[in-house]
Amino acid sequence: MKKKKTMITSVIVAILLALGFSYKQIEPLLSFKTEMEASSSNTGLNQLETAKVVSTITPPSNTVPVKLDRVIDGDTLAVKMDGDNTSHKVRLLLIDTPESVKPNTPVQPYAKEASNRMKELVQGKDLQLEYDAGGATDKYGRILAYVYANKKQLNETMVREGFARVAYVYKPNTRYLTELNAAQAFAKEEKRNIWSKEGYVTDRGFQD
Repeated sequence: MKKKKTMITSVIVAILLALGFSYKQIEPLLSFKTEMEASSSNTGLNQLETAKVVSTITPPSNTVPVKLDRVIDGDTLAVKMDGDNTSHKVRLLLIDTPESVKPNTPVQPYAKEASNRMKELVQGKDLQLEYDAGGATDKYGRILAYVYANKKQLNETMVREGFARVAYVYKPNTRYLTELNAAQAFAKEEKRNIWSKEGYVTDRGFQD
């Protein structure tokens, strides 16, 4: 492709010279064309890289501040509300990490890594919960939410880093499904963590 462009440029130069233009007149046009191509190429690359590594999800104004009690596993936390000393379990919406504490279930590959990563993301941070449209709790009494740590959404982070898969998609709790699917596509392409193990991630969970 590059050789073809070079040949076309050479032909254009030859035609312009034959028409009586001097090389001095042509040179600024060629320089401008080269700069424009370089700028366009760099802009496209930067946009692609930015889409891969930077989340565009920011917390809305109606989030609920909470304090961390403990991390249960990679997709579940225990938190306390302001003015309430009761510990509440929070299940992160739209994601699923390998099991590390489920009764009668062996610890799955990358479960400990997911749990440890969650601890790194939440400990010592300002936490906020965002509810979706489908109700604040599930049938087990757990709070269903998007969780933010220092205004960074953890649901998206865990998926993008390959510690979680997109799962448990039930309308109307799908506010960030598009963003999470994009993050998952990137993690899968880069073979990050759970995606590095061939056939491990399935539509139904994780297959040892």
